[in-house]
Amino acid sequence: LFVSEKNSDKITIKQESFYEDIKFPNYDGLETYGDLLDKSNKQSHLASILDKYIAFNSKILEVGCGTGQLSLFLKRFNRIICGIDLSIPSLTLAEEFRLRNQIENVFFAKMNIFNLQFKNEIFDYVISNGVLHHTYNTKVAFSKILKPLKKGGYVIIGLYHKYGRLYTNVRQKLIQNFGEGFKFLDKRTTDTKISKEKRYSWLKDQYKNPHETSHTLNEVKGWFEKHNIEYISSIPFDKFDKDKNIFNCKNKNHKFLKLKEISLIFSLSQINEGGFFVIIGKKLI
Repeated sequence: LFVSEKNSDKITIKQESFYEDIKFPNYDGLETYGDLLDKSNKQSHLASILDKYIAFNSKILEVGCGTGQLSLFLKRFNRIICGIDLSIPSLTLAEEFRLRNQIENVFFAKMNIFNLQFKNEIFDYVISNGVLHHTYNTKVAFSKILKPLKKGGYVIIGLYHKYGRLYTNVRQKLIQNFGEGFKFLDKRTTDTKISKEKRYSWLKDQYKNPHETSHTLNEVKGWFEKHNIEYISSIPFDKFDKDKNIFNCKNKNHKFLKLKEISLIFSLSQINEGGFFVIIGKKLI
């Protein structure tokens, strides 16, 4: 189902080749759906939140699903999930896990973000986590993933943050210009408690990716306004009551937002996670 798109071909081809080498995230030690549940609940705060608050019987599209772990994790509660990616090796791992665990309501396909092969307005949720900033134009990619989203549906995107990623950008330059002797600056690349494959994937994805951009919450809010998307909430900019549905927060006002964004330079969580933020919006009727 992959259809080329002229403007994106150069970078898309590079990314396709890149992610055929690294399969992210991998399936170290994950054989059963129970294993996947345990891992996701322990290690992925976002996955647990989405599983808790995405409605029963929902239709979900994950754009850039990689090896499909989030799509497979969300398969409970009579949901139907489509996961798309441009890496056949990653999709193969996803499909093997799906078949091994007899999961019938998750579907995988190779597809181009800029030429999605879906009808308009058929999904209740569209998720794209850590993907759009690796395309030739993040803003255009965002507009494309909105087309298959129903009116009243939710979009969840995860992006590199302009300020939160600065420390990682410094490490990138050191590693790219002076070699892997500087990878000790990131413990995830040297910690022997982490599998060799995971260390390799993290090093390549964070420090040797052929293309990436970074953004601010204020910038993304502008995209939302242009495309008639109501801003709902963002991690880490909004505080969440653990018992409150994140899709009903509607945290519109951010006092001193510019200062909050710049302060992410010094955030330990941003430094550890490579400078990342998540934004949730609702497609207005």
